[in-house]
Amino acid sequence: MKTLQRERTPLYVSDAKNCARHMVRESLGQILAGTFEIPSFEEMISILERDFEHTFDEFMARRKIMKSHISWAREQVDDELEKQKIRYENELRVNLRVAALNTIEEIENLVKSLNQAITNWKIENL
Repeated sequence: MKTLQRERTPLYVSDAKNCARHMVRESLGQILAGTFEIPSFEEMISILERDFEHTFDEFMARRKIMKSHISWAREQVDDELEKQKIRYENELRVNLRVAALNTIEEIENLVKSLNQAITNWKIENL
């Protein structure tokens, strides 16, 4: 899966949908065989952590702080940078949880849709 990167919020709903589609494509054989199991919430978080780039860009954050607070001493800039990094990490944790829930829901919807399409095809063609 390709790595996605966002400047502010690392994981969007569209990213969750893309991840879900990718997982369904990878597991199509298992879905058709009826052996596919949707990953648990914890597994989905680890999959998203692995597949999505979401590091805090300390260099760019420092530049923005220094640009908007020209008179600040280095210590003040460092303190603000640390606050922003903590805020970003907290936001990331929340976003990962939301994205995991969205991805699981999207996988369930895709699997249901696929199973319904297969059932309809069987009714029409068998």
